[in-house]
Amino acid sequence: MRRSRLKLRGRLALWAVIALVLTAIAADLLAADLPLAVRLDGRTHWLPMLTRPVPLRGATQQALAVRAEWIWRTPVPWGPNQTFAANAAVRDTPPPWGPDGNHWLGTDELGRDVLARLIHGARVSLTVGLLSVALCVAIGLLLGGLAGYYGRGVDAVISRVTEIMITFPTLFFVLAVLGLLRISSLFPLVLVIGFTRWTDIARLVRAEVLKLKGLDFITASRALGLSDARILVRHLLPNALSPVLVAATFAVASAILIESALSFLGLGAPPPTASWGELLTQAHRYLTHPGAWWLAVFPGMCIAATVLALNELGEALRALLDPRA
Repeated sequence: MRRSRLKLRGRLALWAVIALVLTAIAADLLAADLPLAVRLDGRTHWLPMLTRPVPLRGATQQALAVRAEWIWRTPVPWGPNQTFAANAAVRDTPPPWGPDGNHWLGTDELGRDVLARLIHGARVSLTVGLLSVALCVAIGLLLGGLAGYYGRGVDAVISRVTEIMITFPTLFFVLAVLGLLRISSLFPLVLVIGFTRWTDIARLVRAEVLKLKGLDFITASRALGLSDARILVRHLLPNALSPVLVAATFAVASAILIESALSFLGLGAPPPTASWGELLTQAHRYLTHPGAWWLAVFPGMCIAATVLALNELGEALRALLDPRA
């Protein structure tokens, strides 16, 4: 019974993660200031939110709907950075809770649609989470594999470096490094998280390689004259990937939390990039504003649901790949 419940939760978590990934990939098709397609002045424009044709620059879906022969709108007809600061009636409006409302999840202090920013914020969170974890997995596989395979002096040096890195609190270390950098894109954030989160992966890989390198198939590989690099890449590291996959799943959730915390502190994605943490920053600034609760509730729910789904997926992978389960 417990195993069946775990499988069900794992499937639900997997579908939730897939839905989140698809949302991030198709964010421009779901929420944009320009439609999916429009026919204007005898000319049809396909996917103008991506191509940005000159005749439609500066236009909005609402204005085009009046002039166009026909229009195919996006599900959310607002861009993540589309502002209505000049219209006080649109700023800080609560959710109307229905498809007939202009903004389903309300707007922020500049009149930007919260749902559109949440959809595009998923891309930021997943980009930082996946790329930073890919980097830390690559570093962890390399250093952990070398430490476990060669042992002795190599193992001692890598183990000491790993222990030194572990002593630094991750968030404070990231804050210190980012404070010295000038962020103009997401890549410095990805690099800093990736270069500070590899220690757990390296220790897992080292332990697996130490266990595997004494087995018969490795001895046979050495007897056949295979090089150390080939033994590591073709035989040892692929067989050490099972615990790494589980750890990487949890690491993505942790990276998303770190990105949200850094964005909340103003060190995340550069403005005006939509980010869940940036929405929480607005919520904190306008916490005393009557009815501005939606700026905190919806981004918080997105972060919590994403981390929960990734953690459940990690637990399911652990149960699936653990031979003792």
